[in-house]
Amino acid sequence: MMKNKNISDSEWKIMKILWEEPYLTLRQIDERVKEKSGWSYTTVRTLVTRLTEKGAAAADKSHPGNFRYYPLISEEDSKNREVKSFLDRVFDGKKSMMMVSLTKDSNLTEDETKTLMSIIEKMD
Repeated sequence: MMKNKNISDSEWKIMKILWEEPYLTLRQIDERVKEKSGWSYTTVRTLVTRLTEKGAAAADKSHPGNFRYYPLISEEDSKNREVKSFLDRVFDGKKSMMMVSLTKDSNLTEDETKTLMSIIEKMD
């Protein structure tokens, strides 16, 4: 369980890498994130350290000097937690208000509209 629920935008980039390929060394994480962000090694190390402090990731320390990092929380749980946090902060927990906001003045395709209607019909 995460100690701090908030994962920053930068930390999300690290988590996405760990969800795709767990048990990476800090160097390997750095190589993968550099392709997209251009961050320095120390920035990546700081972000990974923050994620471990928050309880979102952990290090397998069985290889001294070459720790392998892995996620402690699933991508789905993290997304659900973020959506709930956003819903509570912005819409006072009112799902209907969020749905109105998401669909109002949007250019939903016919397929998106059908999918959305199907989801609404299946809700309790």
